[in-house]
Amino acid sequence: MRTAAGVVALLAVVLSVFTVASLALTGKAVDTQLEENLAQIWYRSYTYITRGSSDEVPDFRRDPLDASGTAAGMVAVVTVHGAVVQASAENDNWDEVEISTGDVEALAALAEEASRVQEEHEARLGGRTDGVSDPRVNRILDLDRGRFLLHAESVGNDGFAVLGVPTAAIDKTKANLARVQVLGSLAALVVAGLLGWWWIRRSLRPLGEVSQAAAHVAHVPMGSGEVSLAPYRVRRELAEPGNEVGDVGFALNQLIGSVNAAIEQRNRSEQRLRTFVADASHELRTPLAAVRGYAEMIRLTEPLTDRGQDALGRVLQQSDRMGSLVEDLLLLARLDAGRELRRGEVDLGELVMDAVMDATAAGPDHRWNVDVPGEPVTVLGDRQQLAQLVANLLGNARKHTPDGTTVLVRLQQEAPDGIGTVRLTVQDDGPGIDPHLMTGLFDRFVRGDTARATREGSTGLGLSIVRSVAHAHGGEATVESEPGRTVFTVELPASGSSDGSGPE
Repeated sequence: MRTAAGVVALLAVVLSVFTVASLALTGKAVDTQLEENLAQIWYRSYTYITRGSSDEVPDFRRDPLDASGTAAGMVAVVTVHGAVVQASAENDNWDEVEISTGDVEALAALAEEASRVQEEHEARLGGRTDGVSDPRVNRILDLDRGRFLLHAESVGNDGFAVLGVPTAAIDKTKANLARVQVLGSLAALVVAGLLGWWWIRRSLRPLGEVSQAAAHVAHVPMGSGEVSLAPYRVRRELAEPGNEVGDVGFALNQLIGSVNAAIEQRNRSEQRLRTFVADASHELRTPLAAVRGYAEMIRLTEPLTDRGQDALGRVLQQSDRMGSLVEDLLLLARLDAGRELRRGEVDLGELVMDAVMDATAAGPDHRWNVDVPGEPVTVLGDRQQLAQLVANLLGNARKHTPDGTTVLVRLQQEAPDGIGTVRLTVQDDGPGIDPHLMTGLFDRFVRGDTARATREGSTGLGLSIVRSVAHAHGGEATVESEPGRTVFTVELPASGSSDGSGPE
């Protein structure tokens, strides 16, 4: 649209300059033609005044307007030695009318000016005027009878004749001509603007399609997951080099191809890594179980010193921590693989109450508040995974906030647009999350130790499990944080809603 507006503005400037120049040239041509016509009339009047005189001595008793070929509505004044000897005027019907004193004086003044011009002309020529035309004076004056073009020139040696024709008709003609040219220019501008707008829109439509493809690519989330940019490639006919649009489309397709190849390579690397982690975690379960079993057997069957008991307790503690990490990795691997969930009716309110009781026991220095409806809030899903989702959210609030922090756990059931939704929020008034961690907070192995006061060790998998479990159940997990207020929100389809089937 800006391009079309620029073209229309340029056309407007060009047409304006053309119209002004055309009006000026046309007006000048009309004025020149009128002056030439008046000069011819003056010459006929001069011939009439000097007619019948053998020595071409003017007969000033003759009225110049009585000559043949004069125009209607003219005025005339003849002076001899500066004195007016003849003054006449006619109307538009060539009838003689009285000329006003003011008009006579104005025409006489022009005759006097012509006399001065004549004297200066002769002075420059040194008195040699043979074969040289007498100078003439043309003026446009506003007389009592209207606006006139006047022509003053010498008649004989002592007289001057001033003839004038009205310019009303010419002025009207020029005004009509100007009106026609202006209206024509405006019409041409409108037509040219519409045609230019249509042509520009038609020419830029392919470029707009290329731009739209680039905009779509820019909004594709490519941070993680399976992503393909192939559907956003520019159509083949718009990506053939040879013109501006084709060059841009070809370059964009090349860029999309390169990015898509990089994403596919990343996806393959991530898949290999997931497979390795899943295999390694699975293989670690047996040796971890053996380590724990032997440690328990030693504790029960062998006499140990106090130092030995402490060391063995440390082994058991680290075995439990390692086992928890392995189980988390295996759960993520199963969720990544999209395995079918063990679905059933789960009362999320019951899970929340159990998790809050556990969190209260584990974090007695926190203030735990619960807002759960009295009636069951059911979702369709895997009870064990949903229990871990709730436990991870509360554990995250407990581990990463200082003593005295208030944690509010709220469970709500809503039905926007007739679709049942269960919303679980965990809100705390702790120090907040570092803004640099917000975009990747739900990624794996992301720790907020440097952002919030860490009380216990963290594997960095808790929130990743929260998001993966939510996605597996057809829901979503989000977070909002600022100093003094952090809110984790999980939305899940309620039991019986159309979205309860989980991901496709």
